[in-house]
Amino acid sequence: MSVLGHGVDLVDVGEVTALLKLSDDFLNRSFTDIERQRLAEIAANPERIAARFAAKEAVLKALGRGFGNGFSFRDVEVFNHESGSPFVVLHGAARELSDSLGVSSWLVSLSHDGGKAIASAIAT
Repeated sequence: MSVLGHGVDLVDVGEVTALLKLSDDFLNRSFTDIERQRLAEIAANPERIAARFAAKEAVLKALGRGFGNGFSFRDVEVFNHESGSPFVVLHGAARELSDSLGVSSWLVSLSHDGGKAIASAIAT
């Protein structure tokens, strides 16, 4: 297995908490319908939401891109296997770029502590 890209992102949980208190706009802009449904099912707290948001950023960093210019937060979905380990599903421009780079799998790790959430994404 060869590494094709690695991205890391750090998110301030307080900022996510503030965005969540303002309206549902942050959730609607950043997460797909199925992601929002699963977040509701697990009663996700701001730390877990921030970690998933960080994962979206980390994936695009691993692809050498940022959001905008045809890339959307909703192009990257973050889920968990039954074991609890996270995984990503790509759509749209993110999927097209991933495929063109020859990415066959992703290694994703999420964590949160002390008011920060972090994610690492490795494209292989």
